[in-house]
Amino acid sequence: GLLAVGSVFVGTVEGGAAVLERLVAGAEPRAIAEEHRAAKKPLPGFGHPVHKPDDPRTPVILGVADESGIAGPRVAALRALGKAVDEVYGKHITINATGAVAAALGDAGIPASVMRGFAILARCAGLVGHILEEQSRPAMTTIWEAAENAVPYVAQK
Repeated sequence: GLLAVGSVFVGTVEGGAAVLERLVAGAEPRAIAEEHRAAKKPLPGFGHPVHKPDDPRTPVILGVADESGIAGPRVAALRALGKAVDEVYGKHITINATGAVAAALGDAGIPASVMRGFAILARCAGLVGHILEEQSRPAMTTIWEAAENAVPYVAQK
């Protein structure tokens, strides 16, 4: 779980925060959506391979931001960008959890450079559940063998 904290998983919170900062500074949501679509680049904070049509974590995160009174310009910008993304792409693309986390943490005053650390904390808590699961239904040997077969070892020189 912790090894996946890179620029593709979890680390996208920082990219999402950068996009939200552009919006807060005055960029238009539609322009950002068009820019990413034209470049065929993923838009940080949007899309998910499993959670379709919507990421169920997103409304919970944004709801906590709303209810706690921290939702501000970044949460509003994310919601506006979500509408623009759907219009520009001609289909619904979910706002994923990292997009919601970037908006909520940004409005709470957390610098983008450390947002990944909060995501690591959440992953650590989730791994505690995996410990219990492994104790009651061991699967690690199977996972280890699958990983060894799927990813060839290449010695570094």
